[in-house]
Amino acid sequence: MTSLVFLPGLHGDAQSWDPTLRALPERWNTTALDLPAEPDLDALVDEAARQIATGSVVVGHSLGGVVAMHLAERHPSLLAGLVLVTAPVGAEDPDAAAARAARAADLSPGEYEEIALDGMEAVYYGDRGHDPQVRAERLRAARGYGPERFAAHSVALGARPDRSTFPAQAPCPVLIVGASHDQVVPTEEQRRWAEANGAGGGGAGASSNGARAVAYVEIPETGHMLPVETPEELATAISDWWRRTEA
Repeated sequence: MTSLVFLPGLHGDAQSWDPTLRALPERWNTTALDLPAEPDLDALVDEAARQIATGSVVVGHSLGGVVAMHLAERHPSLLAGLVLVTAPVGAEDPDAAAARAARAADLSPGEYEEIALDGMEAVYYGDRGHDPQVRAERLRAARGYGPERFAAHSVALGARPDRSTFPAQAPCPVLIVGASHDQVVPTEEQRRWAEANGAGGGGAGASSNGARAVAYVEIPETGHMLPVETPEELATAISDWWRRTEA
């Protein structure tokens, strides 16, 4: 039986994945994790690894994609496949990383919730960031996520290594999922990243070293918060890719 483990992004919790999980085939064993409030990326990944069985397909959104790539590097035997959903590619500028960490430090719950809700139009497609139901879900997730996780993950995210050549070097097949209107991790950047690592559009392209497969799928009319915005389309992309990969 296929086991899939889902890792959320910044401001997200395990429950954020529920719509995607409901759209996946019932025969699959699916688990969504809350990422620990750990600022050290190595320690964060090692703690998450204890909850992941060998032979899993790990799906990471944004920060979760950063964690998933680091997991593949530190615990390669755990992974049968890897899905990177609107994941950051390059390392962060040190000054920008320091500013992010400083902004996130020592926030009250109310101050943190304001940050989580601020600028939602930049992370959702079109007018979705103004939709009351979308905003209510964002607030629900943020309240479960909390300022402690936000502070820790802001530090971990700022310390991420450059992953420009990661997909072609991964120990397992990789699916990169881009969003057509991503303003956080620009769509063109996702396309270039996939192409540079040997991905064919939507197919199982060979990686540059010929050892593993890298594929790219782009979901239309969606933004950076793709798992929340278009969960059925994401579930279909994952299902189709894994069916081809297993075959």
